Amino acid sequence: MGERLREFVADDCWLLIGVVTFALVSLAGVAGFSTLAGVVSIVGWFLLTPIFLFWGDEIASLFDDRGVSDSHSSESDAYEELKRRYAAGEIDEDEFERRLDRLVAADDSFDGPDWGTESPSATNEPGGSITADHPPAVADEVDERDRTREFEQ
Repeated sequence: MGERLREFVADDCWLLIGVVTFALVSLAGVAGFSTLAGVVSIVGWFLLTPIFLFWGDEIASLFDDRGVSDSHSSESDAYEELKRRYAAGEIDEDEFERRLDRLVAADDSFDGPDWGTESPSATNEPGGSITADHPPAVADEVDERDRTREFEQ
């Protein structure tokens, strides 16, 4: 689905449905089909218009190739691009492993459950120690951050 069509469905389709419903109800009423006018107004104004007004983004994403969540697709895009470049011979095995490790580390750093829970007594300097009040998972996380800082310097 094109980006313009997706934006239309997400933002403006409800308005088009409302206007078309008004036109159809008017034509059916003038032609003497009052039952048809009633059915069209119920379906158009009371069913389709609210659905597209409140859930237009979700409906557009159902038909979108990228899916509902763009964050997951961007993560998989990075992995796919890395694999493609390695397969094409643009990067060697060492470079592939290094970049893959960085991608995995970046994913893990955002998924960490202990953000901001370290006590002031814990040190983050290389060779520093973690106090006994921290579980092993926090110690591993701090060690990983130390290695990342050393690598970035």
